Amino acid sequence: MLSATAALRALALGDSTASQLLEAHVAHIAQHNPRIRALVTLDIERARAAARAVDALPLAERARRLAGEQPLLGLPISIKDAFATQGLRTTSSHPPLANYLPAADATLVARLKAAGAIVLGKSNLSELAGDPQCWSPLFGPTHNPWDLSLTPGGSSGGSAAAIAMGFAALELGSDIGGSIRIPAACCGVVGFKASENRLPRTGHIPHLPGQPRSVRHMLSFGLLARTVADVAHAMPSLAGADGEDQEVPPLPWRPQPPLTRPLRLAWCDDFAGLPLCPRTRAGLTQALAGARAAGHQLLRRQPAGPPLAQVWRAFGVLAGSEIGLALPARQRWPLALLAGLLPASQPIAQGFAQGARLSLRRLQWALGVRDAWLRALESMLYEVDAWLCPTLLCTAWPASPPPRHGGLPAPLNIGGRRVPYLEATLSLTSLFSLSGSPVLSLPVGVLDGVPVGVQLVGRKWRDEALLAMGESLTAAWPAMPMPPGAQVDD
Repeated sequence: MLSATAALRALALGDSTASQLLEAHVAHIAQHNPRIRALVTLDIERARAAARAVDALPLAERARRLAGEQPLLGLPISIKDAFATQGLRTTSSHPPLANYLPAADATLVARLKAAGAIVLGKSNLSELAGDPQCWSPLFGPTHNPWDLSLTPGGSSGGSAAAIAMGFAALELGSDIGGSIRIPAACCGVVGFKASENRLPRTGHIPHLPGQPRSVRHMLSFGLLARTVADVAHAMPSLAGADGEDQEVPPLPWRPQPPLTRPLRLAWCDDFAGLPLCPRTRAGLTQALAGARAAGHQLLRRQPAGPPLAQVWRAFGVLAGSEIGLALPARQRWPLALLAGLLPASQPIAQGFAQGARLSLRRLQWALGVRDAWLRALESMLYEVDAWLCPTLLCTAWPASPPPRHGGLPAPLNIGGRRVPYLEATLSLTSLFSLSGSPVLSLPVGVLDGVPVGVQLVGRKWRDEALLAMGESLTAAWPAMPMPPGAQVDD
């Protein structure tokens, strides 16, 4: 349960060998993964060989590499099963890919390996990363470490559960509507979504292997970890163009130390009248109180941009258009036919169904709303350092399998109101998927036995500054405890 930075410090000082660190994780996985089901494919023997190679280095050489070209040397990590891993099963929880063995690593996987990280295995997700829960048609559900009856969130649910349980020190994730941030909040870990196009997508599924790329907006990548410092330490190894994904600019990563000055933070708890569950509201109140006590200035405000219902519908249209483009007509048209049946009170679902009709005019409208929303958000963020708001309307909810005949799961009960599924789960994260902003989901505590998370939103392309602010802010909050199951003596 060491943080990644603490584990790496132990390796540099010789307080632990890479093999000792790896075997501690392997034993922990063997004991606890059968009930959590976070990791679905393991690569233990190759991981052991990699650890032995690290241990064969003289201590001075190991320390030199850790301080320079291999800052993750010997660190056990896991990878969301949406990223290609050379010679290791990669499914994206999609049955036609049940036995797919990629010939090459995804760019971000290759970069983590080049930095010295040791891949232990792959983590569970919803099919093709398409659900804010984590229920795989290949591997079944991942359970929330805090309460096995609850979802860990999704789509990176296996990722967040693995970090919360100590199965890995760091996890690579992806996020198009909240897939890093939602499970981070549900499981009580840190989730970082980098600015859209800050990290290359080469080797990520979707799109399907050998198929044309359809998703061209909102998909972002990042890390899940137990501390912001862990994320900040690993990100320089991931950023930068790869020569394949031509939309990633040659923008160097410039690490920043934690800020020592007080922050000027905008905050909000009212999103077009949507309810917050009592735990979410109490967690936000605690986070604000801790920030205020630490000397940070708090300003209650929202961007002066398009109405949020319009932003949500634009997110749905853009997602539905680009995901729908890759679907066969027999799957896409039933979705498209729902567009006229869904009420305005379900703007995300309505927009997704409208997007499935593949109307260029409607797609252009959504891109126009995206531009207006990003301008408004960036304008507000010029006046403050960051925006603080809940990650979810509610904490982790009871897990349920996907409906057998399509459609959406039942509405969620939030604060005494029944809120449609997509609006209940994606409303607060989709705002910053549409804008492409960098976001940290930060755990603020445990209420009634379950974690609560908040989002810290920064200016686009200023990812390094956001991480520095996140380290400063979380220093004002209590450290997260371990989930009850992780405290069993190994």
